[in-house]
Amino acid sequence: MKSEIDALRPLSREQEGRIMQKFRLDWNYHSNAIEGNSLNYGETVAFLMHGITAKGKPFKDYLDIRGHNNAIDYLLDLVRGNNSLTETDIRNLHKLLLGDPYESNALTPNGLPTKKRIFPGRYKTSPNSVLTSTGEIHYYASPEETPAKMGDLMDWHREVTADIGVHPVVVAALFHHRFVSIHPFDDGNGRMTRLLMNLMLMKAHYPPTVIKQQDRGVYYLTLSQADAGDDEPFVTFIAENVKASLELYQKGARGESLDEPSDLDKELALFKMEVRGKDPTPNAKRTIDDQQQAYNKSFKPILDQTRILLSKVREFFEDYKEQLTIGPFIPETQSQSEEASTSKSVDSVLEQVFSKPQLKEVFLNASLESYRYKPTFDLKLTFNFILSDYKYKLHIILHTKNAHYTWEKQYNDCIEQEEINVCVSKIGKEILDLLRNQVNKDLT
Repeated sequence: MKSEIDALRPLSREQEGRIMQKFRLDWNYHSNAIEGNSLNYGETVAFLMHGITAKGKPFKDYLDIRGHNNAIDYLLDLVRGNNSLTETDIRNLHKLLLGDPYESNALTPNGLPTKKRIFPGRYKTSPNSVLTSTGEIHYYASPEETPAKMGDLMDWHREVTADIGVHPVVVAALFHHRFVSIHPFDDGNGRMTRLLMNLMLMKAHYPPTVIKQQDRGVYYLTLSQADAGDDEPFVTFIAENVKASLELYQKGARGESLDEPSDLDKELALFKMEVRGKDPTPNAKRTIDDQQQAYNKSFKPILDQTRILLSKVREFFEDYKEQLTIGPFIPETQSQSEEASTSKSVDSVLEQVFSKPQLKEVFLNASLESYRYKPTFDLKLTFNFILSDYKYKLHIILHTKNAHYTWEKQYNDCIEQEEINVCVSKIGKEILDLLRNQVNKDLT
């Protein structure tokens, strides 16, 4: 197929431009769509390891698309040059892709939500392991290992590229897997590895290949197989995508139509992201319905699941109490508090206040008091729910361990059940550690 295309070259400037425009549309749309457009895990690994999407940040979505376009421009300059790919090129490409430094949600090595500062163009400074859909942690190279592993990868690339017995598509596919296995940056590794794979294909005079959003299940599956030592399925998957790109290029070279039924939808989606991105407050201010949805689909599910957890250790304590403090929901009112020995009355108050306008903040303290064994201690959890005009935040603190869990979302986005499961599981493990420590103290 490539020989047939080479026989049709050189194409006219108009033909080449029309074909590349089609590839760029697909490339921008699908590579960003695979990542959920903004990376949140928060944002580094949302869909990369099957599960956590980034929603509710349309301005960041716009920046992602613009950054990807800028990165393609730089990539095309590298394709036209005669120099070998270097780590400096990779870091410059990453800087163009992500733009200015920013804060990103992430996970600790133990899978707990945290924040990290992202510096585009620099290798990672903290672990960026990801949580898979099965609840397991997938570990990448450590920050300390990354420079050496990247050096090894570049040495391998120079050596294998010089070997005429290795097909360029195989080189590009294996580089893709080896790069993403290192995960050298704090964010943007998925888009970066697809950019670099296409750089290698285009340097070998192949068209860029686009991994489509609807194929991401096969994409992740074959990457996982490569992680386990069987890279043939992934190389085959990439080869099939290259074949589709060659077919598209052939059509363009012959002057045939490049349109697909889904192209208009892609263009509209990109346009909507760009329009939303130019408006710093694209969504309407919250309504009562927004508040109630945030309560019913985010706050209440995680509160109820945590209550079930606390009920399992209730027998170790003398008492369980909940105390609710509500910020003003109309300007003239003062904060009010309610203490209850059961959750029923607290829930009744919560349902009422979330139906009131201008609710600002809710504090709920859940306390297991007076550990039955010496030395005694109290176990206290605080749920802090903050409502602003365009987004809400839920912050949970397990005081005895000083453990924190935080979400910040727009009102059209709820906390996913998987996120709730992981958080409550982590809280449960922290509580169990506390109880074990107290038992050990009792025995000694």
